[in-house]
Amino acid sequence: MKQFLNEIKRMQFLAGVITENQYKQSLDEEESDPTAEKAAEQGLKQALATLKAEINSIKPSPQDKEIKEEVALTLGLIASAPGLINALGKGVNWVSKWFQKDKKTGTVVGNALKHWGHELEEAYIGVIGDMLKKAFPSTYESQDVSDETSALYDAAHGLYASLLIGAAIASGTGAMEAHNAIIAGLEGGLGSFKTAEIINLGKKIAAA
Repeated sequence: MKQFLNEIKRMQFLAGVITENQYKQSLDEEESDPTAEKAAEQGLKQALATLKAEINSIKPSPQDKEIKEEVALTLGLIASAPGLINALGKGVNWVSKWFQKDKKTGTVVGNALKHWGHELEEAYIGVIGDMLKKAFPSTYESQDVSDETSALYDAAHGLYASLLIGAAIASGTGAMEAHNAIIAGLEGGLGSFKTAEIINLGKKIAAA
């Protein structure tokens, strides 16, 4: 029955009866799960508190001056700052614990993280921005993380996307499945980074 209803929605979309956003939203609603939603809310709020507590553990990166001299800026280089991957990994652990407790995996996890990831995006970006300023003071200290034209904005959004994907992966969701579900809900998108970069860093965070 569910497959039949989804096919009807697809035909409505193809016929122009509903928009692409309405079609995607209807599919997401089919895969929503109250338990998974609660797990995402609790886990992401605890992870946010953990990241705030970890800000002072971040040390300046040896590559800080190199980035200022216009070395290619990659998520891998950004995440190499001492303590950064470890801090993000601690945050991911809080999220995955909630999903593992309730044995939630797959699309319902991705959709729950997309929902609460969007709700908490502004708070996370602020904290991640502070962490990046600690890691790369010469590069980011004078930048505003809310400025969409800044490199700090891109870096913070790239790390946040990787953290959410890492949380989904650690909870048993496939990497590409996690990516497709989560990225659609983030206002800041991927910044200037490629999908492969985001997923690879998400895997590293999940393993930290």
